[in-house]
Amino acid sequence: MASRITAGVGLEIAPGAVRAAVVERSEPRLRLADAYEEPCEAATPSAIVGALTRLRSRLPPASPVVLGIPGTAAILAGATPLLPNPRRAILAVEFEVQQLLPFPLTEAAWHFQWAGADDGRRSGLGARGAGRVGRSLSPQPPAPSPERSSGVVVAAMRRSLLEERLAWCRQAGLSVQAVSLTPLGTLNALRLIAPSPAAPVLVLRVLDEQSAEWILWGPGLLQVVPVTSPAADGLGPELVTSWEGLRGHGPALPDRVWGMGASAAWPRFAETFSQIGVTLQPWPVGKAIAMARSLDRPERFAAAVGLAAQAVGAARLSLNLLTSSQQQEQARQMHRVGTVASGLFGLAAVGLGLSGMLEVRQRRLGTLTLLEQREQLYQSLRPEVRSLIQHQQHLEQRTVQLERFVLQGAVLTKVLADVADALPDDVWLTTASWSKTDELIDGTLEGHANTFQDVTRFFDRLKTVARMTSVKPLSTSVTTQGERELIVFSVQIQRPIRSEAGQ
Repeated sequence: MASRITAGVGLEIAPGAVRAAVVERSEPRLRLADAYEEPCEAATPSAIVGALTRLRSRLPPASPVVLGIPGTAAILAGATPLLPNPRRAILAVEFEVQQLLPFPLTEAAWHFQWAGADDGRRSGLGARGAGRVGRSLSPQPPAPSPERSSGVVVAAMRRSLLEERLAWCRQAGLSVQAVSLTPLGTLNALRLIAPSPAAPVLVLRVLDEQSAEWILWGPGLLQVVPVTSPAADGLGPELVTSWEGLRGHGPALPDRVWGMGASAAWPRFAETFSQIGVTLQPWPVGKAIAMARSLDRPERFAAAVGLAAQAVGAARLSLNLLTSSQQQEQARQMHRVGTVASGLFGLAAVGLGLSGMLEVRQRRLGTLTLLEQREQLYQSLRPEVRSLIQHQQHLEQRTVQLERFVLQGAVLTKVLADVADALPDDVWLTTASWSKTDELIDGTLEGHANTFQDVTRFFDRLKTVARMTSVKPLSTSVTTQGERELIVFSVQIQRPIRSEAGQ
């Protein structure tokens, strides 16, 4: 009986060209059925859409497509999250992802995979839902024990950039089932011949004649380092310089570098590296995967082959930045199906019921709806009324305090004005007590703030704006007011009288 053949497409939008690889899987073999390349201007979206449209007509229909995002537009890194409680491993991973991102986690599309002795077949996602990241969209992946896991592999990028590239594919008529990173596709292509390295492996992926990237991969190690040169003939020296930097700040590097990507300058690069005792070996595509036809410089399709391997389920590192949106869409479809099913059952009940029963049912539904609406209105108004009353009470307390401060003389008025200038918008005072001697003004301030950062900023402004010589925090705690959490703080301040006389 012949084994079933499945085909997948790996799509790479590279500088100067769009490449596609079609990989067929027939257990236990993989075969590169075809590969295509369409030149285009990478800085022009319309040119990229045109190249994708021309490729679509040559690709097999109904095959899953995995799109590769360049490493310069995303983050691919390894991390070792702290796991004090394995059941809360997702929280530790979220913390590690936020440390890698230069922007808030809510603006990111991200995905991670555990890396361990079993090669990390467990994965998780990140997407902002109702509550904590990822928690309302999918069940948490089973957390490995700290002894068995060497960390996680994380991919992340801005969601707006991801949507932009998906829009290009939709305009070209391509349906993308998964989005990964091209450096990850390069690693998956290499792992077709080197599944589990015992020592670090160094990959040089040339993007064009002026840019490349190093991929350092090994046990508990994953690092992507971009390299650029203003001139085509200067890329070789820049690669040697960056290699020296990797050797000086990382683990011992191998004396063999795997070369992948699109470059006609492989002989020149090989000669440059041979001068420092490093062998540059192009990716042996013939050993990694069977080929249906010969290709000119097949190593330039390495990333596309790795992405296609993920499309057919043969990739060891499988990350998908669309996981969260796909699960959201699946939930919406299930909701629509449930709504339609409920409607059909309701119609059947109406058809089988008597007119008198239907009238009673409609009245009950109307009464129940009215009661629910009134309850919702009451629940929504009650916190607002309580908040307004509390706000009015706070204003009255402030008025009384201000009146008392005015009576204490011009010096206290000036100090109070300086404290008011130092007060941020998100911090307000509830209590202020003062004592004055011939040489010193001593006071205690109590108040509320939205966050601990607002309290810290207020303390700093007391020193710089209000010119307090002593700012001593007394207490800081969290309280609940209505449906909000507030920070309650108390601080002791001092300022000499002579500073007022000198002004």
